[in-house]
Amino acid sequence: MFRKLRNKFVLTNVVATSAILIIAFGAIYGLSALVMSQRPSEFAQFEAMEKSFMPPNEDALKELREVFGEQIRAERNSHLGRLATTLVAVGLATEMLVFLASYYFAEKWIAPVKAAYDHQREFIANASHELKTPIAAIQANFEALGATEEPWVSNIETELTRADSLVKNLLALARTDGRTQVAAKKEVNIVKLIKKRAQLIQARLEDKKLDLQLPEKASVKISEADATQILDIFLDNAVKYSDKSIRVSATEKGFVVANDGRKISAEKLARVFERFYQVDKTAEGSGLGLAIAKAVADKNGWKIWAESDKKETRFNLTF
Repeated sequence: MFRKLRNKFVLTNVVATSAILIIAFGAIYGLSALVMSQRPSEFAQFEAMEKSFMPPNEDALKELREVFGEQIRAERNSHLGRLATTLVAVGLATEMLVFLASYYFAEKWIAPVKAAYDHQREFIANASHELKTPIAAIQANFEALGATEEPWVSNIETELTRADSLVKNLLALARTDGRTQVAAKKEVNIVKLIKKRAQLIQARLEDKKLDLQLPEKASVKISEADATQILDIFLDNAVKYSDKSIRVSATEKGFVVANDGRKISAEKLARVFERFYQVDKTAEGSGLGLAIAKAVADKNGWKIWAESDKKETRFNLTF
């Protein structure tokens, strides 16, 4: 992430400098050529020579004019050629200096931000890891107490499950952030993968319809674990927010999970992949699922985006 930011900063400076140099040097060269073409001094010298020296005939005078004119043009072209060479050399030297300066300052300015980001990521990972143990212990002891109909006991169980899910999501996000190493790739049958993961949400569908629009076979070489993680997040999100139906389609290029829930405005749609952001503040969940999906997709170089209209909301992933 920080490498991309540095490269973008350097590229922006180099492109802006190139544009300025091209315009400035182009104007200098054009004005120089215009001024040289309109200088009368050379032919004035020739006219003075013509008055003091009478050639034998008009043909000799014409020939002398042509020779003198060629000499003047050759001299002008030589001057313009040297000017162009100088401008190109200065331009290249300037571009190199701008590149080196931009690279140096980008590294210098980004370093403290990167350090703070790394510390924050490490803290989240460590804190999440440490919280897993007491939460697991509380859950185990709670289950050992036995079932009861008391509502407060049910509330404790619900909140424990929610806390456990939040900690797991934070840990997954911390592990994903900043990773540049892509998981091992292998040939994955997308159709088989989707059917397998769809079976796991059948119990949660209740009266909702799950429509799988899949080809007979679609295989692609990708990280199966990462694709599965994003698919599970998409499916979980669709189950939570759909009204009556969920649609899943796929090709060798990626997959789409859609639901017929309420339309999401463009303003909110632009933020659905932000951490802790929830379109519906009253809905269950921590708002980390889609952020994790985005981080996993970015790590693999995949494209992930959301669309929403009056008919359905679609979450897309392209390999």
